[in-house]
Amino acid sequence: MILRLPAGVPVHPLRKIAGHGSLTTPQRYLHPDHDAVLGAGGLLTNYLRGSHSGPVLRAV
Repeated sequence: MILRLPAGVPVHPLRKIAGHGSLTTPQRYLHPDHDAVLGAGGLLTNYLRGSHSGPVLRAV
């Protein structure tokens, strides 16, 4: 999975563009909304189910 900022920019290239040495600094700008969390949980659930009968993840 590629972490993206709300503008759709992947965080790893942004780290390089901004000259940050680690992902800690650009992660300050990652503020996923509820829909983004639900979507990520759905993608992970589908992935886990594809490999075996895994758990269903729920946002709390």
